[in-house]
Amino acid sequence: MADQPALHLLLPVNRAPGGYADRLALALEAQGQSVLRHPLPGDCPRLDASAVLAADIALSRLPDGARVLVDGGALPGLAAALAMDSRRLRLVALVERLLCREPGLSDEDAAARRHLEQGALALTRAVAVPDPATAQAVADLGLAPETAVILSPDAAGAARLGGLWGA
Repeated sequence: MADQPALHLLLPVNRAPGGYADRLALALEAQGQSVLRHPLPGDCPRLDASAVLAADIALSRLPDGARVLVDGGALPGLAAALAMDSRRLRLVALVERLLCREPGLSDEDAAARRHLEQGALALTRAVAVPDPATAQAVADLGLAPETAVILSPDAAGAARLGGLWGA
């Protein structure tokens, strides 16, 4: 794996450490894969203009054909940029849980997050999830059931990740 180009990981700065994306990145690095982390500022998953601009800039700087992992917490801020860059980048989302299902959201906020997640996830090649319940939640968004692929955040999951990039 060391001779492959680096993977790019887009993740929110304010995320809790040790999440799904972090553990999968560490498993990839343990197998010799270079993972370049691109922390995105802002109060993710809330949207603010500076976070959206930072996300746009981060994606625009990646080379054509780059393999990009997107932490699910960064999806709202990246939604617009993903629409512009989804054809030139090879995107895979890492979704530990859907943001629209966070407890305490108003119906309006949950619906807004659902639409953002649904649109953003539809632009990726695959959605890596840690368990069957999250895979079902992704399918419940109206995405094809095969879109969600269960990958454990360990060596076995890291080894299977390569198959998600497609040709």
